[in-house]
Amino acid sequence: MTFKIATVNFIFTSIVFIFTFVFTSELVFAYQEKPAPWRVSARKAKIKNPIPIDEASVSMGKEIYQRECQECHGTNGNGDGPEAAKLDKMVKDFAEDGMWAQTDGAIYWKIRTGRRPMPGFKKLLSKEEIWHVINYVRHDFEPEK
Repeated sequence: MTFKIATVNFIFTSIVFIFTFVFTSELVFAYQEKPAPWRVSARKAKIKNPIPIDEASVSMGKEIYQRECQECHGTNGNGDGPEAAKLDKMVKDFAEDGMWAQTDGAIYWKIRTGRRPMPGFKKLLSKEEIWHVINYVRHDFEPEK
């Protein structure tokens, strides 16, 4: 009889432990920290985009965005790409306040240098490719003024 009680207690305790572990793990992994504001120096923010926003640039930028950015930033720039949920910090949602007040120079610098969890792209993308991405994002995602 004592053996049965011990077995039942062990099974019950194990179930409670497993349930608690799974539930608290989900809470921990579901939490994503909102990143601190990302400041860029005034000098960097003044960098001018040398590539005009035209059909060719937007098309090139879209291709690069889909290949390099979409997995985290999402199809529409909402920060909801399939890889975003796996990160410990929230991915930038382009619809957030302040996104469109940034200069092209500030956005360029952020893409080029990166900040955890976003990698810097200076070794992966040319300067021109980064400008094309900015033109695409401005053209397709920026709200009408």
